[in-house]
Amino acid sequence: MICAVLTALLFAANIQVVTADVNHCPSGWTFSTNTSYCYIQSAQYLSYSEASNYCQSIGGTQVFIFTLRELTWLTDFTSSSFAQPWLATTRNITTDKWYNSDGTTPAATYWTSGEPGVNGDCATFKGAGASGLKATQCYSIQPALCRQMPALCPSQTSYGGQYTGSGTITSPGYPNQYYNNLDCVYTILSPNNTYITMQFSPYMVEEYFDWIDLFDGPNTTYPFLGTTDDWWSLRFNFESSSNAVSFIFHTDSIVTDKGWLLTWSAKTKTPPISQSGQNGSFTSPNYPNNYDPYTEQIYYVNAPTGFQVNLTIPDFVTEANYDVLEIYNTSTVISSGLVANLSGSAVAPYSWLSPSNYVTMRFRSDGVVQKQGFSIVWFIQ
Repeated sequence: MICAVLTALLFAANIQVVTADVNHCPSGWTFSTNTSYCYIQSAQYLSYSEASNYCQSIGGTQVFIFTLRELTWLTDFTSSSFAQPWLATTRNITTDKWYNSDGTTPAATYWTSGEPGVNGDCATFKGAGASGLKATQCYSIQPALCRQMPALCPSQTSYGGQYTGSGTITSPGYPNQYYNNLDCVYTILSPNNTYITMQFSPYMVEEYFDWIDLFDGPNTTYPFLGTTDDWWSLRFNFESSSNAVSFIFHTDSIVTDKGWLLTWSAKTKTPPISQSGQNGSFTSPNYPNNYDPYTEQIYYVNAPTGFQVNLTIPDFVTEANYDVLEIYNTSTVISSGLVANLSGSAVAPYSWLSPSNYVTMRFRSDGVVQKQGFSIVWFIQ
């Protein structure tokens, strides 16, 4: 009991709040919230063949336009430039078709008015006026336009600890906007002999294309725990089987939103209490004194075959809506067998007759308010 109290006090005193690192780009580069890339335009003028090497020499790659969002952002970024920068887009003189450096074809709508013209086999970007790609002679001397993937994931990737019982984690950029092209890995560790409950709320991401995958252990090689978006439905609540959990936040290259706030809590593991025979009784932990925070207690009744279980609750007081006794008409905790969620001070007296000889109950408490709990008696009939 003393150990449990000390653990609860440590939990309450160590609530962790984590936010994202906002230093994304190297010095001199500009971050675009439209594309989640860093961009820079060279001060020196180069030939087309020199532009790609220049970008690589400073840690980036030469830009080609892959979305309308990038075209819009580059229009603002280059609108005040005296000269049009090179793009990694050229014409194949054999097929007379234009290709980006990755082999894709630039969309027809990305070209400026009247383009692509016949005056050149390399492309520059026109930011002023009618913006877009413009065919240019490859021997021209223009600035280089470079981009690179920034450090968008948080610099801290591990949260919690042996003396931390709850906390919050936010997506990079929350609550304004998360970024494209993410695969951020997070790990949560809670005190020994606990498991972790997680709730993503608010959760505002691009449905189907951005998601969170969770794993039941300290890294992503552990068993798959679930995903927030399986293409059929969204899920916001998860529960680990141990005191460690990891997850990956994945985003694609196009649409972003405000992101998510994760609230997590450590809850104490206790051995299940099982009873069989003709009758028995259960109480909440510490009853009639207050139960502990972050508690999960499971109760099993296994009556003789052919009998039903008459369950009666003469006394019941818990924190309404947050500390809950679940009753199942099955031999284990399974959502399809849930009969009742009991919570608050207006439950007792309560009676229920099971349809079979099995009853399972689970009591769960959060870390805020604790009350005296409940007593239960049962007999067969």
